Amino acid sequence: MVSRHGPRWSDVRPARSRTVLIVSADPAIRADWVRCFEALGMRTRRCVGPQVLCVLLEGGRRCPLHEETDLAVYDKSALTPELILRLLRASRSIPIAFATDRLDPAGRHEPFITSVASHGRADDYCVGLPAAQLGR
Repeated sequence: MVSRHGPRWSDVRPARSRTVLIVSADPAIRADWVRCFEALGMRTRRCVGPQVLCVLLEGGRRCPLHEETDLAVYDKSALTPELILRLLRASRSIPIAFATDRLDPAGRHEPFITSVASHGRADDYCVGLPAAQLGR
């Protein structure tokens, strides 16, 4: 069922198994978001974000967790302006999705992806939806 807030996770069908990195400082959000992606048949990795030592914020050019995944999903509540800048620079290796948290009818957390920084050339960033999907 598609609601006015977008499709429910139970409606999504994965194309094939991939690995996703879930980043949130909140352990309940992290656990439930992992549940959502694992229900789709995806493998998951977890990170608490910049609240602990972050390679990107310490001057590293690449996050070792990004090297092990196909997609990283960041809880927007854990982001800082500096981390966003570092993530955009690092997104050349994998797509970075930014998500807010919402509760499903059972009261469990699920990600609501609001924008994506896709990988590509350093001067070819795409943050958000393509213009065609915005009705332009």
